[in-house]
Amino acid sequence: MEKKKVVKKKLSKKNVAKKNGFTLIELLAVIIILGILMIIAIPSVTKYISDSRKSAYIDTAKEIVSGTRNKVNDGKLGMYDTNATYYIPSSYIQTENASKSPYGEFTEAYVGVTYNGTGYDYYWISTDDAGQGVSKITPLDKLETDDIESDLTDSDITGVIETTGIGNRDKILILDPSTETWREVVGGATNNISEDGGVVVYPIGKTKETVAIGDIVKIGSEEFYVVKHDGNDLVLLAHYNLKVGNIITMGLGTTGEYTDSDPGYGLQSSEAKGAVVNDSTFKGTIEFSSTNYWNGKVGNNYPGAYCNEDTNVAGANCAYVYDSNSTLKSYVDAYKSVLEKKGATIKKARILKLEELLELGCANEDCTSSPSWVYETSYWLGSAYDNDAIWFVATDGELHGVIYTDGVMVLGIRPVIVI
Repeated sequence: MEKKKVVKKKLSKKNVAKKNGFTLIELLAVIIILGILMIIAIPSVTKYISDSRKSAYIDTAKEIVSGTRNKVNDGKLGMYDTNATYYIPSSYIQTENASKSPYGEFTEAYVGVTYNGTGYDYYWISTDDAGQGVSKITPLDKLETDDIESDLTDSDITGVIETTGIGNRDKILILDPSTETWREVVGGATNNISEDGGVVVYPIGKTKETVAIGDIVKIGSEEFYVVKHDGNDLVLLAHYNLKVGNIITMGLGTTGEYTDSDPGYGLQSSEAKGAVVNDSTFKGTIEFSSTNYWNGKVGNNYPGAYCNEDTNVAGANCAYVYDSNSTLKSYVDAYKSVLEKKGATIKKARILKLEELLELGCANEDCTSSPSWVYETSYWLGSAYDNDAIWFVATDGELHGVIYTDGVMVLGIRPVIVI
């Protein structure tokens, strides 16, 4: 039988390379791709882990509040004072996670409780030994992952609960877990939060419905005077003007500027009192001219002022000069956004109307018969009046009406907000 020859094929260098593994270029490509995937994935994974821990923090708070509710409902703690804010430490509540957050051991954690006449409302504030927690007293049903903060200290929490009442309650009581007795804070509340945990703070013992004209209402650190009740709405006048625009000395031009890099820019400032009678200095003010800010036209002499277009006669049915094209409005709208970021619900933001000023006790030519807070700063009003003069109030109580067709006046902006 004839033997078959076995022919051995020679492997090319190319085939040998494939048989032995990846080339250096292929390895580098894989490494680069893996690196890109890691760059993309790591932030997402980190955020997922962070959000999960924050969600677990909230779940723990809800578990503790649930345990607190059981303790309160058994009636043994005697919490029936409608003028008291009660704070119960988490260490008093015997639940599985009462002493530990997802980050570490709770060091200062409290459930805030108020009696509403028929039942109880519950709030949360806390920190742990990792510095994670909630530094603002927050209603349980409004507690979200965004409320979890870092770098908190025990004093951040105790400082709040020992000075803050809920729903304008003057009295603060903190439970001693070891004796199950209440310690009343001497002096009571110096701060208050609204019933729903918002940032609008009314005078102690008062609510939105019971405040009087001239009472001071706070949104964060910004103070407002109550101007009037308008149906269900409350109209508030800023304590001071906004710190915006230029620092101007009449006759000398601009001597400096307030810019958004300055602390307090766009907020109320005692520096920005506007024009002072018999003083040429205008601080924290902006320019206002009739040609830029009046709407429509009046007769033939004052193009720019707005009155009834049908009659086209100066002084007839003149309307507000504060409109959507006004530079003043842009500053007021920006201020509204600042207040909303603090958590307030602002229905409207504008400047004061002359009609409202008269309702506060001013006469047509002066405000000296009205409360001094009406004219402690000098500022623009949002109305045209008497032959379409734009009116402003001065710090000596005088009311001034100015008609500027080409000229410019410089005064403060004192916002009004409606809540």
